[in-house]
Amino acid sequence: MKNIAFFLLLLPSLLAAQSEKKFTLYYANDQYELTPKHHKLLDSLKMLPDKDSLDVHIKGYTNSVGGENYNLELSQKRAENVKRELRQFTIISSQGYGELGSTAADNRRVDILVHLKRDHVPVAGEIVEEPIIEAEPTIVALSNPKKGDKIALRGIRFYPDRDVIMDESKETLNELVTFLKNNPKVKFKLIGHICCGDPMKPYKDVKNVRTGKDNLSEARAQALHNYLVKKGINKRRMRYLGMAFMQPTGKGSEYDRRVEIEITSVD
Repeated sequence: MKNIAFFLLLLPSLLAAQSEKKFTLYYANDQYELTPKHHKLLDSLKMLPDKDSLDVHIKGYTNSVGGENYNLELSQKRAENVKRELRQFTIISSQGYGELGSTAADNRRVDILVHLKRDHVPVAGEIVEEPIIEAEPTIVALSNPKKGDKIALRGIRFYPDRDVIMDESKETLNELVTFLKNNPKVKFKLIGHICCGDPMKPYKDVKNVRTGKDNLSEARAQALHNYLVKKGINKRRMRYLGMAFMQPTGKGSEYDRRVEIEITSVD
């Protein structure tokens, strides 16, 4: 995973010497939902710098098992799910193309093609979808905190599959500590969430690789709780819990994987 992420961070410079890079997601028969393995690749793509210099093409396929109309719809669902995760990029004609010419498992796939905008060759009838970048509320929005206020702490990041906070979270952590020290009457809870859960079992958490326990959403909230205690925040002001996949945002894995702060009282 680290090697993939490192390669992707170098992608813009690599593209300067090559016209295009292709990444492929493979699927089980009849499936179109994204798997944890898919999400790891997509999340690495979302880490790319200079997204405004890149175009992304998304092409869905199936093998020849099943009817033609069914396969066309299945390929479209595969492409659509991938597109939903990559809306920070300019998307060019995301499309499902139906079945390829054999029953080979490798034909059950989505190809993601990435190239520099300057290398794009327009095609008649193509559909260009501009990036969607949503501004998220920040801790500053809690300047007048009241019971029920809730904000996802977007700048606090964890190592993949672990409850260990990454060093790049320092700025947001400092903002959170400053806010809590400036508002000593605020009590709150820290709520951990995961992405990529099972919609049929949303209460089921995933494994924390560091400990081997199936409690990643709770463990991440607890890690933040422990950090705040070390920074002088009274533990009686706060509690933590994990919600697994019970409250997905509907915006994709990047938004579902989060820790939130919710104000429970302002004495």
